[in-house]
Amino acid sequence: MIRAIGKRLLGAHGAPSEEKSARERSAREGDLERIVARSSAVGAMILAGASSRDIFDAMVRGIVEDSGADFAILRIAKPGGDIFEMKARAGLGDAPAEPLHSLSVSRTTFLGLCRGGEPLSGGFVVEARNACAEPDGPAPRRAESPDGKILLAGVEENGSVIGFFTLGYFDGVPGEPLEFQTKLYRDRVLLVLQRERAHEQLRDKERALAICKEELESVNQLKSNFLSVVSHELRTPLTSVKAYTETLLDNVDTIKRETLQDFLRVMDEEGERIIKLVDNILNFSRMETGNLKVERTTCNLNRMIEEVHLGLQAKLVAAKINTELRLPRTPCRIDADRELIRQLFQNLMANAIKFTPPGGTMTVTLEQEASAARIVVQDTGKGIPEDKIEKIFERFYQIDTSDTREHGGSGLGLAICKNIVDWHEGKIWVENVKDSGAKFVVLLPMKDIIVRQAASAGFIGSRRFERERYLTLLVEMLSEFLQARKASIMLVEKDQQILRIVAAKGLDSEFVQNTRLEVGDRIAGKVALTGEPLHVFDIESDGEYGRANNTLFYGTRSFISAPLRDEGEIVGVINVSDHVEGREFTHADRELLEALSTIIVGMLKKLDAYELVSMNFEKLKEAMRASLEMREAWGSRNLVNLTLIALTIGKKLALDERSLTALRLGMNLYDLGLMRIPRNIRIKKEDLTPKEREVLRGHPNIGFALTSPMNLEDRVMKMIRSHHEQYDGTGYPEGLSGIEIPVEARIVSVVDAFRALMSEGPYRRTFSLGEARAEIEKGALTRFDPEIVKAFGEALDDLGARDDKHELVLEAVEQELRQGRVERDKRLKIMQQEPVKEEIR
Repeated sequence: MIRAIGKRLLGAHGAPSEEKSARERSAREGDLERIVARSSAVGAMILAGASSRDIFDAMVRGIVEDSGADFAILRIAKPGGDIFEMKARAGLGDAPAEPLHSLSVSRTTFLGLCRGGEPLSGGFVVEARNACAEPDGPAPRRAESPDGKILLAGVEENGSVIGFFTLGYFDGVPGEPLEFQTKLYRDRVLLVLQRERAHEQLRDKERALAICKEELESVNQLKSNFLSVVSHELRTPLTSVKAYTETLLDNVDTIKRETLQDFLRVMDEEGERIIKLVDNILNFSRMETGNLKVERTTCNLNRMIEEVHLGLQAKLVAAKINTELRLPRTPCRIDADRELIRQLFQNLMANAIKFTPPGGTMTVTLEQEASAARIVVQDTGKGIPEDKIEKIFERFYQIDTSDTREHGGSGLGLAICKNIVDWHEGKIWVENVKDSGAKFVVLLPMKDIIVRQAASAGFIGSRRFERERYLTLLVEMLSEFLQARKASIMLVEKDQQILRIVAAKGLDSEFVQNTRLEVGDRIAGKVALTGEPLHVFDIESDGEYGRANNTLFYGTRSFISAPLRDEGEIVGVINVSDHVEGREFTHADRELLEALSTIIVGMLKKLDAYELVSMNFEKLKEAMRASLEMREAWGSRNLVNLTLIALTIGKKLALDERSLTALRLGMNLYDLGLMRIPRNIRIKKEDLTPKEREVLRGHPNIGFALTSPMNLEDRVMKMIRSHHEQYDGTGYPEGLSGIEIPVEARIVSVVDAFRALMSEGPYRRTFSLGEARAEIEKGALTRFDPEIVKAFGEALDDLGARDDKHELVLEAVEQELRQGRVERDKRLKIMQQEPVKEEIR
């Protein structure tokens, strides 16, 4: 068979000359025999179910060993097909490998090189110099331009190239054996990809079946809970009413008046209990079916909490429970349905009273954050079993389902609370506090975000709602990232060179709707004109922009304005002011705002596309929600410090500005997928089961999918997907090792591990700064890149890192803030001696 193949290949260019020796023919046939044998081995790997990575590695190694090529690289098209991503490589001897992001090739580059190459069976021969001249060329980069040629051999399916081999370097046109080998392997690659798709489809169907099974089991359990709870809650009061009624009927002529009053009082209480149960069922039904009428008005949460607390005084006294209200000095106001919010407070406090033992304390805390009101209701009871904490908000759910349970109730109170919070687009969850009972936390949006109404008369209904909700999330994300009470997005109306506010937080509604600012006028107009960001540390004392009463509008004196740039054109401006901590914005804040501007431009372009074709923005909204949840979970100030550490590491490694920008963004986005992992897995104190561990390990891919519509640079996407890869190849999701892992992802891996060590974990203690640093150093060469670990230690020293009660503090940031205050005081002294130039922004 091998000899027949050899004769066929040799005959493609005419019969061999008579001078061709038998030895040369034998060597050629020996090459073909090895190629076929190796291809058969690859086929056996496919049949045995080997991983695609092992199969692809075997292919490229075989090509290098059999053909004498310097290297072989296999690339496969990413979902969408515009980028070919490196999947396997071999060769190049001891030359250092390159990071993965530098080995991706665009479809445009690939097709352009093929068009300029020399056609060959199954591929194109291209000059190596031309391939290396492209920014994303397929050949590995070298300091000097390589001589020779490379072969690009495409893998096609249904007429479309879905991958290709890059082989080189060759002095001339590659020989027939290599053509034959690449043809065999292209077929094998296609078979592997089809196998992977079939497996993925099977997994999708299995997941869909599992979801259906869980839903059916849930419905069945709900029915059982409903029958159990309702029958118990109805039977108990009805039994009492019936007993007292029979006693009255039997003794109607002899019963004393005092006894009659006691009997009637008990019957009235039991009747109220039945009415409350029916009302809860009806209210919950209306919420579930969407028939609830919500009337939003401005609610003073301080006053409502005090009123509900006062109404529960009798129960508190009877239960011998102490209370503590922790309310802000200034009223916290939100736009909400007054009666629903009152019912929310009533249910949460009543639940705390029910589970707090005599002598215990119920604590109600209200805090005002940048974009939400945080309400915490904590009891000092036994807490909630960890395995039941995720079910606590389900309908008719009771922790104790026995007929003799200590605490009664319909099991609808907390389910109603969740529905109320959902109707107000907020969040509610419960946590166990060690030795202190359970803590229910509610986040209700402040709703001080104004979106200017679209001028288009045809933009109505659900699309108008989607647009307004989208811009609301966008400006809320801007506010949260910078921890600013006031933020705005302004766009240029190109035909008039006018800036208009499209969405704002913390500004007057009429001001948002009516403000028109000429490009070049005031702060935002000058930023739009020059394209340069403006960071004012103290707006009152600034000689050019100051005005004595600006604090009445801006809140604090520090202000940042940055341009929105789309392919070099200024399309708008973003502004932030009034930091929630009352401090000035730092240089790091300005860099983050500039980095955010690229994301915001991309998101606004997505919005434009939506208005034209009614695109679905669910993934983008989910990503923004996850980014807010990530900051809520980790703390904005802590995330700023961690980002600064990552940037300092990057600078010590002499990374270029694109990599540093990727780090600024990536540090705020890399773990979004974790926010979509079920909370009972994230906070579980016991060891995870294999299935739970598999779910948790899927969060890098979830984060990658969430951020895919953002049009982020490939470096940022690689950070999101690869931040749990480990230097020794034992990480996930792809098991990359060494410098196969992008350098930005290797930096994030170290900083993320440092954050986790210094944070309270579900099954470990919090590490001190010194302990966390030592633990990171122990992981060099196994989990972490030793060069990055070294730079990490130097970065902590340079930034003056210290821990204050396990909270990370960077002395460099504190010093910048102190220096800013000194400069502000100097300017104020000068301003007292000179009249201030007044200008309205």
